[in-house]
Order: sequence, then C-alpha cells, then structure tokens
Amino acid sequence: MLPVVPTKLKLNRKPDNPQETLNENFYYSGFFAAEMTCSVIKAANYNPVGHYYFAVDITVTNADKALLQEVNQVVMKGGGIISSVKGAYNLSVRGKNRVHVVLDFLQRYPIIIGDLAKNRVALLREAFSYLEEHRGAGEHQKKIEVMDGIRKKLRLIKEIGIVDTSYPLEKLDRDVIGHFLAGILDGEGSFGFKTSGTHQEPFFAVAMKDRKIIKLCRDFLQYGNVRKRKDGVHHYEINRKQILQKVCKIFLTQYPLKHARQQERLRIVQRLLNDYTQNHHKRGE
Repeated sequence: MLPVVPTKLKLNRKPDNPQETLNENFYYSGFFAAEMTCSVIKAANYNPVGHYYFAVDITVTNADKALLQEVNQVVMKGGGIISSVKGAYNLSVRGKNRVHVVLDFLQRYPIIIGDLAKNRVALLREAFSYLEEHRGAGEHQKKIEVMDGIRKKLRLIKEIGIVDTSYPLEKLDRDVIGHFLAGILDGEGSFGFKTSGTHQEPFFAVAMKDRKIIKLCRDFLQYGNVRKRKDGVHHYEINRKQILQKVCKIFLTQYPLKHARQQERLRIVQRLLNDYTQNHHKRGE
C-alpha cells in the first residue's frame, strides 16, 4: 500500500524540527543525480609553453531558471554561473574552490543511490584531490596521465554507462528517500495525459539510465513495474487513477517538487483526477 499522506499539509510548510530541514536538503542531492554532469577540463597552458592545466567542473541543466538560482544559493553558496542553452539553462561551477563547496554539500547530503551519479562524484573527488596534492609544473606528464584516465572514465559513464563501482542502497529514513525522489522527478519526471484509444489517460512516469534509481522510486511507491527500453533507459510509469491520486498528494504536499512547471503539471493531473472521482461517485458507478 502507498503511504498515508496527511491532507492538511501545506506545500511550503515550515518543518517542526531541524532534522526535517536537513532531510529536505536531500532534494538537491536527487536533483544533482538527475541533472548533473561532471568534467575535468583540459586546456593549453602557455606558461610554461607546451603544458596543460586542468580544472574540475560540475554542471546541472534545467529549464527552470528560478530553481537553478535556488540551487546556486543552497548548494553552491552563490558561486555558480547560469548561462542559457537551447531550451534550458546551465548552472556551472568550475575550479577547485567552487567545486569544493559542492563536493562538501554532497558529502553532507550524499546521492543516496545511482551508480552513474555516484561514480561521477567519486571520480571528481579523485581529480580534485590529485590536483590539490600536485600543484605547479612538477610531474606534469604524470598529471596528464592521471587526469586523462579520469576524463576517459567520465566519458564511459556518459556514453555507455560503464562504472567502476556498484553502490548498494543503505537503510535510510523514509523522508530522506522522499525528498531525494522529488529532486529526481524535477529532473527526469513526466506527468500529464496521453491518448489511449479515444480517451486521454493520465500518467506519471520517470525514466533514467540508472536502474537503481528507478527501482527505488517503484519500491517507494510500492506499485507497478520497471521496464528497460530499447535505448537502454529504464522506465517506470503509473496510469491507475486511484494510485495516481495518492502519488500527486505525496509529491505536492509531503515531498513537494520545486520546479514550477513540474508542479503545475502535477496539479493539473491531480485536479482532473479529483474531478473524475467526484463525478464517478455522483453517478454511483
């Protein structure tokens, strides 16, 4: 059964205790797991000539600029830069000092599951530590070899999903998982209506390459199945109206989404489902 969600909870309610505030920060960990790319930038250095310098970089991409501004303040302490890309925005931090702030946040509020994202963070930590310990022009060739190795591993994760380490899901507070999944849904969730024959059917779906995250969502909601598509993406979807009503309550009240458009889409689904239920009962069907 799905968890019982209090109907009187407000969307922007104030937490009753500090621990709840800490749990809510796992939203951003989920958002990073869904939207994050990690890079080690390699560029020519002309002093001395023929050398390279390396910079670590973390970028999150989303269509909601206001949400990225919030992420910049909460996670990056205002150190990120927002730039427009086709149909969305990038929020990036580059350089050891700024990236250190993000890595520190993800140390306190770690990505709880997801081999792709967790390996990205681990590789960036490795690059960060190596660059901190090997400053200057000494051992330049060794630095190139180490950084190129990390860059190659990051490409393999991005292109074909090959990772060094498989991470189990540790036992966690349910609220931590709920807020984490809200961040995932703001990045990779999809809600609305689609054509089924002559009718428009409501749906809730989330799809990612990382099966562990999708399975966590299914286990959290305790309904439905996960399928793997031909493109290698794992897909989880709910169409049953009674379950969808409960899902809408969960992610609009108990673990609220922050993406304005995602919120509105889910509210529309909830409103139409409620109208359907009221009409259904009136007809006595």
